[in-house]
Amino acid sequence: MTIFYTGQGDKGKSAMGARKIAKDDPLMDALGALDELNSWLGYCRASVKRKAISYKLKAIQEDLFVAQAEIAMIAMQKKSKIQITNVKTKALEKEILKIDKQVPQIKKFIIPGGSELSAKLDFARTLVRRAERAVVKANAANEAISSPELLQYLNRLSSYLFALARLVNFRLNIKEESPSYRP
Repeated sequence: MTIFYTGQGDKGKSAMGARKIAKDDPLMDALGALDELNSWLGYCRASVKRKAISYKLKAIQEDLFVAQAEIAMIAMQKKSKIQITNVKTKALEKEILKIDKQVPQIKKFIIPGGSELSAKLDFARTLVRRAERAVVKANAANEAISSPELLQYLNRLSSYLFALARLVNFRLNIKEESPSYRP
């Protein structure tokens, strides 16, 4: 039988290897933000009808497990052997360029939403930004820092999700709306 709890975190600390880390430690915030993002991308995948998009989102979820492993190793005061590499960031950049060739040029800010999947992807983009901020804070609060490639990847991931949200609406012939800025 599998037991889904250990009780070790009942006093506000989590075991990270031999260390106990407070649940409000910036490293735990970074891990939590990455986990939240990964879960939301799973939710996005559940509503994707195109296998190509589902495949790309799953690949990102796999990347996020690597990112979490990197942060977890920092929490354990060890150097991670697995890290997000520049190759992953370059792959996102290629995808962004492909999408950019398909969608209209942006001339104004765009109100998030349009279709359900686009809205979910826009929300995922904001979760990436939260995770990025959490990793920056964790880096500032700890002597051991994440790889620079991780921050680059997260920065590019938010751009990719923005582009993907636009592509989804474009394919559905949903016109983008811009804010009116009316007081």
